[in-house]
Amino acid sequence: MTAATDPVRTVVVVGAGPRGTAIVERLVAASQDATWHGPLTVHLVDPLVGRGGAVWRHDQPSTLLMNTATCQTTMYPDSSCHAVLPARHAGTLADFLAGEGLAPADVASRAAHGRYLAHVLERAEEEADPARLRIVQHAAEAVDVTGEPDGPQRVRLSDSRVLRADAVALALGHLPTAPGPRSQQLAEAAVHHGLVHLGPANPLEVDYTDLLGRERIAVQGMGLNFYDAIGMLTTLAGGRFVEDSVAPSGLRYLAGGSEPHLVVGSRSGMVYRPKPDLRPEMPSPYTPQVLTGERVLELAVRSAGVDHERDVLPLMLAELRRALREAGFAELATDEALLRELFPFGRGGGEPTTARAAHERTVEVLRRSLHAATAPDPAWLLVYRVLIALRVQVNRLTDLGAYTTESVRRDIDGQWRNAFASWASGPPVPRARQVLALVEAGLMTFTGPRMRIDIDEQAGRYAVRGAEGPALLCDGVLEAHLPGVDLPAYTSPLIGAWRERGEVQKDQWASRGTRRHMLTGSIAVDGLYAPIGTDGRVFERRLMVGVPVSTAQPGSAISAEPGTSPQLLRHAEAVALRLARAGGALGAEDR
Repeated sequence: MTAATDPVRTVVVVGAGPRGTAIVERLVAASQDATWHGPLTVHLVDPLVGRGGAVWRHDQPSTLLMNTATCQTTMYPDSSCHAVLPARHAGTLADFLAGEGLAPADVASRAAHGRYLAHVLERAEEEADPARLRIVQHAAEAVDVTGEPDGPQRVRLSDSRVLRADAVALALGHLPTAPGPRSQQLAEAAVHHGLVHLGPANPLEVDYTDLLGRERIAVQGMGLNFYDAIGMLTTLAGGRFVEDSVAPSGLRYLAGGSEPHLVVGSRSGMVYRPKPDLRPEMPSPYTPQVLTGERVLELAVRSAGVDHERDVLPLMLAELRRALREAGFAELATDEALLRELFPFGRGGGEPTTARAAHERTVEVLRRSLHAATAPDPAWLLVYRVLIALRVQVNRLTDLGAYTTESVRRDIDGQWRNAFASWASGPPVPRARQVLALVEAGLMTFTGPRMRIDIDEQAGRYAVRGAEGPALLCDGVLEAHLPGVDLPAYTSPLIGAWRERGEVQKDQWASRGTRRHMLTGSIAVDGLYAPIGTDGRVFERRLMVGVPVSTAQPGSAISAEPGTSPQLLRHAEAVALRLARAGGALGAEDR
């Protein structure tokens, strides 16, 4: 992107979480280069600007935890990023929290990460020369961005101010969505029968007090939002977890008195396993020897397309078998044993089971994984490391359009994304212990796979079923997951305004093999960042990064891990350079 003929010399960054903060940090780095033609003003817009953003706000309850070690998060690019702009600092979250007594392999609260983000932003502001780059914060929401595709943009804020800019970067996470048909039915039943329904949302936006004092609550989802709910609910109820060497979990829960009984399940029935306790030293990443980068590229160019079950799963299992045998764990190195570990209820949760057996199987999986993660068991840790590496390779195949459309629907979306997440995206060990303590206290029941929530009109309650057996009547439902990526359902005023004017459209995933396209809920962009209108116009002065454009930017995590060439930081630099060029601070030939 080049500067306009008469640049405003102003740019706007919407979102002050990790992505927006990283863009500002990269702009400051660019402004200190000899090729910079200042001045340039950058407006940073976020209701929680300077506080870490919505997910990481530094004033949130300390009960909400990160699920990565402090040394696995940074806001500064390292050599793995191959950054064009200079990296002025190298401090990771671990470095920032060292003074608080946390070790590099410890897990911190999300509020602590918010303090780190606020520190990074504050440092960037201190180092910015106002004659070259001026940073202005706005504690407001951007409710609309208007302007011609290749002209100045006008950013309207919730406080009625309007900012005129050469270009706008929108660094967005999960946006609120309108309830889907099923959620709407559950919500209407709650109103009609005096029940409670809490839909998908950021845990900080959920009022868990509505669940207290209820007899039984159905929790749909067994991932990180489920674990967050446990932390928030028990804290609000006034309960306490105390050490108990006799209890299988190692904890005993002392109830506060208003806790509901939780009935927990999901489509697959796969509970997220705790991440291994890797203290005192983090192991090195596993390097694939079977499903290598070269093999990924060879698969990606097959004209007929790739079927995961036929072409990729055998390579994944061979990778796991090879690693386990070389490490001396031959007893686990069979396809049957590995698939049983990966899918406790069979692939797709299809194994028939009774309600009691489903509960006991889930508890067994959680207890075994907790024991293995706490030790940590070397075989279990090896499987964990190999699966993280294999997830990267499978994601690369998906990003390259290698899979057939049917294989993406049936295998990747239907089974493997959840399987990988269950192993690689789980909670810290303490949270898994707390879940088991609630089971031992008689306050939690698992339904197993195929969880279904109906409405018993006669009883005036929700009827919850999972495995074979009678329904459990509940007087509340918590949908324990984040809102989906769904352009038509977004309730964001900004996205809604674009949608109404036809300045945005749905993206589609294309299969290289079958040439078939599959619509996604993601926003379509030209290249990586510029949204495309329904008439095909490219709004090149609006640059999007983050969750709403996840089809174009797959695997863009909410944090950046040192030494992994993290997308978050690479996208931040690319967008910062485009902003600087649009505002006339860098020429097209600079950097």
